[in-house]
Amino acid sequence: MKMTITKIIGSFMLSAGLAFALTSCQKDLNTGFENHLTEQQSAAGTDRSQPIGCESEIPAILNVPEGNKLAYRTYATGVQIYEVRRSASNPNVFVWVNTAPAADLYIQPNYNNLVGIHYGGPSWEFIQGPYKGEKTVAARLQGVTVDPAAIPWLLLKVNAGLSSPGNQVTYIQRVCTTGGLAPAIIPNESNLGQVEEVPYTATYLFYEKANEGKKQP
Repeated sequence: MKMTITKIIGSFMLSAGLAFALTSCQKDLNTGFENHLTEQQSAAGTDRSQPIGCESEIPAILNVPEGNKLAYRTYATGVQIYEVRRSASNPNVFVWVNTAPAADLYIQPNYNNLVGIHYGGPSWEFIQGPYKGEKTVAARLQGVTVDPAAIPWLLLKVNAGLSSPGNQVTYIQRVCTTGGLAPAIIPNESNLGQVEEVPYTATYLFYEKANEGKKQP
């Protein structure tokens, strides 16, 4: 009986220790995330619409319509996925088709502190931060090639019907891109169905209605 009580007490103390460790770890992560949001705010100044780095080079054609404000930015690193398919206009011609992105989203430009993922749709899904638990789906409105060696910069409009009910994002800009272009090889029938993943990076800027501030970090 005495040994049983000792085992019970020991198990309880071990469980309590693990719970404390996990809580402390989560607290550190939350504190770190809040600090990074503060850094992001400081970098943009008191006016969140102020550009950071290459954001100052965004072409006018990619401007977000009036009535929307920049609310959040993330830094993505991942791949653009391409597949060889028959051309829609000529079945005897084979082309690389961009089927989806697959990237991680970070709060810091050096790709620290994961906040979400980016995948086909195109979709952005957040695991922490002001959009935690939400999914945003958007469609391309405009595109501009700023760097011939990289995928275009884009303006995308959010599809509210495909996004999560709590989504507040209205527009997204994909800017400051590197890499991600389709493979240089010209495909033929022997390549049909071939899939290639091409590394890329980008900054994603998320906009909300100007009169909504609920999700401000």
